[in-house]
Amino acid sequence: MAQEQAFALDERLRKAERLTRRRQFLETQRRGGRHVSRHLVVYACPGREAWSRVGLTVSRKVGNAVVRNLVKRRLREIFRRNKGVLPEGFDFVWIARVGAGDASQEELHRQVIEASRQAARRARPRPPSSDAGEKVP
Repeated sequence: MAQEQAFALDERLRKAERLTRRRQFLETQRRGGRHVSRHLVVYACPGREAWSRVGLTVSRKVGNAVVRNLVKRRLREIFRRNKGVLPEGFDFVWIARVGAGDASQEELHRQVIEASRQAARRARPRPPSSDAGEKVP
């Protein structure tokens, strides 16, 4: 319990807070909720850890290596500084869309937070209704 509190309070991006394996990305995309914004596609899936983790995908469609690295740095910075704002216990995959390199830091920040919340909301398992087993005539 102390570990997840430490993760939320500091502004470091630890290895335990990153998705590093292809399998983790694919599982999050397959099982998770999705939200699309102008510059991002966000997938969120309830994770195995008590803290949130993030994986980034920035393809060559976004721009050359300089632009892709800039977008990745911006997205990592947004995650680092907003760990306490994002829903806890979720694995996120943030996929940059064409034009993400032209977006301002503030615009990206706003879209990341909103899209992550929406995707996490869609990923939450629905509570069973009280009359799920009853048939309606």
